[in-house]
Amino acid sequence: MEGALAVGANWALTEASAGRRLKRDRPDLHDRYVGLLFFTLVGYATLGKGFAYLGVPPLFIGEIVLILGLASLLVSGCWIAIATSLPNLLLLTLMVWVMARTLPYVREYGIDAPRDSMIVMYGLFALIVTGLLVEKPTSLIRTLTSYSRFAWFFGWAGGPIYHLTNPGFLTVVVPFQLPQVRAGEAGVHLAGAAVFMLLGLGRASRTWWLLLLASVVMVVPSRAAMLSCLVPLALAVILGGKIRRVLPGLAAGGALLAVAYAANLEVELPLGRSVGPAQMVDNVASLFGRSDASNLDGTKTWRLRWWEAIRNYTLHGDYFWTGKGFGVNLAESDGFLLEKGASSLRSPHNGHMSILARAGVPGLILWIATGVAWYVVLGAAIVRARRQGLERWACVFIWLICYASGALINASFDVALEGPMLGIWFWSIFGLGIGAVMVFDAQLALPSRRHRSRQTAREQPKRHHDTSDLINLV
Repeated sequence: MEGALAVGANWALTEASAGRRLKRDRPDLHDRYVGLLFFTLVGYATLGKGFAYLGVPPLFIGEIVLILGLASLLVSGCWIAIATSLPNLLLLTLMVWVMARTLPYVREYGIDAPRDSMIVMYGLFALIVTGLLVEKPTSLIRTLTSYSRFAWFFGWAGGPIYHLTNPGFLTVVVPFQLPQVRAGEAGVHLAGAAVFMLLGLGRASRTWWLLLLASVVMVVPSRAAMLSCLVPLALAVILGGKIRRVLPGLAAGGALLAVAYAANLEVELPLGRSVGPAQMVDNVASLFGRSDASNLDGTKTWRLRWWEAIRNYTLHGDYFWTGKGFGVNLAESDGFLLEKGASSLRSPHNGHMSILARAGVPGLILWIATGVAWYVVLGAAIVRARRQGLERWACVFIWLICYASGALINASFDVALEGPMLGIWFWSIFGLGIGAVMVFDAQLALPSRRHRSRQTAREQPKRHHDTSDLINLV
């Protein structure tokens, strides 16, 4: 599989570079689309639903950018090369299956059918991003440089953005959708920013880290946000070998948490919520057993009952092969609408269970296989990078793994990947990972680059490289 990735990427790199030598200094359609996509992602991260509703129904900003991206991919001619990647092939197979379980329900459920299918069909962004990197590998430098700025901003602003965009009373005084960033989404992006800086891909001061900690504390009342933020950070510490670096901070933070818990400190927040060590302890306790907070146990019980119902009618019932299809309101069909008391509820607050309920066991198997293949490809790339002494490349792959993991964790507790706010982010990260691996393997396949990378690793093992040096390292 590694050989196929390298061959496909080398072919595309050669074809793309031949036609671009005279235009290196001028932004072309490719560069403009990369800028548009990044602008869209930043809009989703900082404005949430308010940004997602830009456009004219049924074409919102996400659908418009998707159509433009598909056109860009088609013009690039790299759509053949991206099919050399096993994760992309599995993703394409999954999308075909999802379409087969969507089209029969369009007449009955209308626009709800394709909207429900977007949890997978947003995967088209993965193919687009992969193609963009294969067509123009230097886009990886631009992407990381741009993300470094976003990470610096969101690291200190993520928590305040979450609270400023969630004052519930404002939604009744204006007729349009206001910006609204959910806690889980903020937690995922805070984790992505923190991992980026922790691995040395960007520069951050001690003040920035303190402000990041404050932002994290603001979102941890949500279980999904807490896990989406802390688990990827722990994963980065382990995979990146940063245990010694974070031990002093963990010791100090643990001591402060213990003192605050003993003193029963709490800070009241909008929407009737509070932040404090007791809230964090209740969140953790609710994951493994019963907590003192009845609202946490009630939500957990409701979800577990619904998930059990889905397992019964798929794994052990009549919907094993087909699922219920995309378009049906699962809350109403499964009998859990009244318990939640919200007519807009459509999915069981777990993206994996939503796939199982709508696409059946074959859909779930393809979903799992696609994710596992992606993790294996990036994990193998980490090993190859470290064997070549290219630790910075390894850190890029670790960062992407941690970012995607945060999104998947959030999707396990909330309706996350079904919407564009996090769905487009997740699949863009998926495509960025595959594209980065293809570029990396293609660069290593060039003897002169391989020799230079080894020489650089020997002569300057401790040099701190800027993001713009990334491609030059290989």
